Amino acid sequence: MADTAPPGAAFLDGLEIFARYVRANGYGAHAPTGRLESEVHRLAARAPPSSVIVARPDRQLVAARDRHRAGPAPC
Repeated sequence: MADTAPPGAAFLDGLEIFARYVRANGYGAHAPTGRLESEVHRLAARAPPSSVIVARPDRQLVAARDRHRAGPAPC
């Protein structure tokens, strides 16, 4: 990448604004699929260790899927 131009002042200013925001507010964002993934892991943990097939979905997984499809909860 030696033949690319260095970042411009506007980019560096934006990067500084972003860094200040992260420093002040943290960066603990969670993926929107976090709860759904935890349900899949919960079901996988129920399966016997020698099983290739994961246990059948249950009501908790379906509820988590429906919450995920509905989008984030209003504030």
